[in-house]
Amino acid sequence: MKWFFFVTFMLLNLGATANEVKRDKFQEFWHKVDSNLSRRYYNLSVDTNYIVRPMGRWRFMARYNFSGSHVDAIGEISGQEFHTHATAKCKSTISFVGSYTGITLAMTFNPGALVGWYKDYEFNTNEYYNRMGVDIIYQRAKNFRGWTKDETGIRNQIPKDMVSMRYFNFNYYYAFNHRRFSYPAAFCHSYIQKKSAGSFMLGASFQWEKLHITAAPESGDMMHRLKMANLGIGAGYGYNFAMKNNWLLHMSALPTLVIYSHTKAWSNNDENSMKYQFPEFILTGRLALVHNFGRYYAGGTMIFNYTAIGHRTQLRIHNNKWRMRLFVGFRF
Repeated sequence: MKWFFFVTFMLLNLGATANEVKRDKFQEFWHKVDSNLSRRYYNLSVDTNYIVRPMGRWRFMARYNFSGSHVDAIGEISGQEFHTHATAKCKSTISFVGSYTGITLAMTFNPGALVGWYKDYEFNTNEYYNRMGVDIIYQRAKNFRGWTKDETGIRNQIPKDMVSMRYFNFNYYYAFNHRRFSYPAAFCHSYIQKKSAGSFMLGASFQWEKLHITAAPESGDMMHRLKMANLGIGAGYGYNFAMKNNWLLHMSALPTLVIYSHTKAWSNNDENSMKYQFPEFILTGRLALVHNFGRYYAGGTMIFNYTAIGHRTQLRIHNNKWRMRLFVGFRF
């Protein structure tokens, strides 16, 4: 019996020692990872009189997201003038975001989709740095409302499920004054803008869209399908206003002139290739208002993409895609 207790005691000690060794190795490993990430996070080539990292490497945030889009088509088909306006059903989501030294994980919920109110699909993401950044948007929508009218001016409502659209947009910016001007201070909250600063920017935009109308309205024949792909390059300007009491106001506009355009439209069995009509452009605008108070911050942002393609004597397309966010978060 004594030998039994002795062996049991030794095994327990060995197990505890092994656990301590594993725990020490894990702590050593995590310490190295934490040190490397922190060094990368705070090792910045910026003017710290203007922008700095906030206190704390962790950030948690709750956001309410709201987005929508609409399309205007103006032109002539088979000698008949028409004007069509269609608005997609707005999407609203709630998201919770956690970030450690710039590494971010987000969970998003769509209450409307859970109860069957929203059946479209939309994906929005952005990656913003001081020097450069990108926006990526994809939307597949069928819940449109709107109207169409011909040259008589009589409006006819677009029936339900008549219009469907697929839309993809990619935007890129490069900020020249990235040592003093920070996009992340306004949109990602991984920096704080201490003094006001602005920057000229270069930009590029790519947009692909497919619009499908399954039936003709009562006013007569009109476009049934539209496919277009556009590539633009341009320049713009952004400014961060660092105001009193730790308020930050951001405004920027980045227009890009379309240098490549491939557009086709079908009406019944007629196919029309739409020639490039100068000027065609894609405009990306951004607004933000942020209040930093201690370890907490709150505010709202808005990003919109406006596209004008074609000419109204043949076909002119105006497309507006926008998204808003209200947020509150804290750092530690």
